[in-house]
Amino acid sequence: MRAELIQEFQLLQNSRANKFAEEISDKFISSIDAVNEKVASSLSKRGSMLLMLDRKLNFSVLKRLRKRFIK
Repeated sequence: MRAELIQEFQLLQNSRANKFAEEISDKFISSIDAVNEKVASSLSKRGSMLLMLDRKLNFSVLKRLRKRFIK
């Protein structure tokens, strides 16, 4: 009887430990996903801003070249 109680107690401890480990891993995964989403979003915004800047720069360079060479 005593050995059965000890086994049952160990199973209960293992179950609680597994549940705790799952909760912690879920919290880590969700926080990592949130950080990844923010980084991806900021990189996307930065990339689109750089593309817009490149377009404006190319347009202004072409405009200056036209003014200089085509009169």
